[in-house]
Amino acid sequence: MRKICLILLIFVAFFSCGCHSVRRKFVRKKRVEREVPVYVDFKEYPEVPSTDAYINYYLYVRGWLDELLGALDKGTSYKRKRRAIDETLMNLEQIMVFLSDDGRERIYPIYNGFVEVAEDIKKNRTMSENKANTLIKKIERLKREFEKDFNYVDAEKWML
Repeated sequence: MRKICLILLIFVAFFSCGCHSVRRKFVRKKRVEREVPVYVDFKEYPEVPSTDAYINYYLYVRGWLDELLGALDKGTSYKRKRRAIDETLMNLEQIMVFLSDDGRERIYPIYNGFVEVAEDIKKNRTMSENKANTLIKKIERLKREFEKDFNYVDAEKWML
């Protein structure tokens, strides 16, 4: 009986202490989320907008107008027409930032013309071919006025 008690006591002592490294091996560790380091590159921007920015916005307006004319001519989706006119208006607004008061007065009728076109497009999700042709002629007229008066060489006199 003493032998059995002694073996039982050794057995309990051995298994009650346990092997800590074996137990740790099978327990999941908590994951610690590391914050991603943020790198900030400070850069001094000029007060006066650059000529490259004006030229880029000018080209964006022309590109989006070409896209709009193609979408109206082919009768593609409403979303494509809406995106083209919205981008055109946004880039025209950016161009207006570059101009003095005289330049803004000159570009404002063109801008209003494009706002009217945008309203027509938003009202008529499915427009007839006649309405599309009317809008195409109006957009082409406004585009010619814009290209004639507001390319960089001609608009330089209104720059801030």
